[in-house]
Amino acid sequence: MPPAGQIAPYHFALNCVLVLITAAIVYFSVLLKKPALFYIFANFCILSLLSLILNANSVTFQFEQFWPMVIVIFGVTLLPMGRFHYKKFKTIYVIPSIALTALGVFFLLFALKIIKVHLREFFSRFMPLILIAGGITLIALYYARQKAKDKFPMIQEDEDDEPLLFSEED
Repeated sequence: MPPAGQIAPYHFALNCVLVLITAAIVYFSVLLKKPALFYIFANFCILSLLSLILNANSVTFQFEQFWPMVIVIFGVTLLPMGRFHYKKFKTIYVIPSIALTALGVFFLLFALKIIKVHLREFFSRFMPLILIAGGITLIALYYARQKAKDKFPMIQEDEDDEPLLFSEED
């Protein structure tokens, strides 16, 4: 551990090295066609870059304020991972990506005190309304789908698709 006066440069150098290492692993995961490694180390690279920026600006965030941003980053990076895995966007990755991003943004509003009410109080008041609205929405979508099957076709995913990184032309 460096002396107390050199902690900030030490953390800055450590974060720079971490960004470079994770970026190199992301690059090699693309070359080796490993989507799981790509997803994991793309998240690590973005988080270490965010940490580098926060340390460079001497911003001190507590983890209580920072964790929703991690959820947003995981949701956003899930889209390119799905594209990387299947060579096209599939609902198996798009819907969880949208859900993680929306949940992260929702919790970030509470963590950054944009919404002044505590999260526990918000859910104790509005959770019954949210559940009722969700149930009504599902019932309405079911009947709308029954009336207009041609307007809302069932999404059929190709089960025999092999995950490809590059097309046949590459």
